[in-house]
Amino acid sequence: MGGIDRLISNALSSEIKKELDLELLSKVERELFLEHGMSIKLSIEHFQKFTSVLKKNSNLDVNKFERECIDKILKIKKMDGKYFVTILDSNLSDLILGFFGENDSRCIITTLLEKEFTIPQILKESKAPKTSGYRKIENMIINGLIIETGKILSESKKISKLQCVFQEINLEIKKGKTIVNGIVSQKMMEKSTSMKSIFDAINA
Repeated sequence: MGGIDRLISNALSSEIKKELDLELLSKVERELFLEHGMSIKLSIEHFQKFTSVLKKNSNLDVNKFERECIDKILKIKKMDGKYFVTILDSNLSDLILGFFGENDSRCIITTLLEKEFTIPQILKESKAPKTSGYRKIENMIINGLIIETGKILSESKKISKLQCVFQEINLEIKKGKTIVNGIVSQKMMEKSTSMKSIFDAINA
């Protein structure tokens, strides 16, 4: 798992379920579970498995279908080797805004923009309290805003290095709504299995 897959898994799985007819949805869910032990939400993090099952069970142009679903939750534009992402899904925007609305979480996120740190380093750099800081980092990992980028050896143990999926996050406040924009590196985008069709289309 890598890239922005986990971050968008709730929104993208909801969009997919909304767009598939009930009979096909039931077939895909059943086969994903029987063959891979996965729900549609979990398959977003292993997207080739979802793609394979959908292709096997439908006559859809699957790549086009997947791109259309992703286009409803994210607007993506490539410039200078980076990807400029606007969050279109309101629940996903609210999730990110929720983290920014809490001081320690905001400090943790800003510590990890363009930098990789272990959890002890994050707590030191962000000055977040140790006990609640661990819990908040774990919550951001679960929700996909922070991902593991590798491991280092520390006192004979391997510990994870973490980074925010965004290099930069901008909040655009307009009358009646707040828009979340972010910059994702090419390396981070390439790690995202769910972004392959978008990535291929942009780079075609």
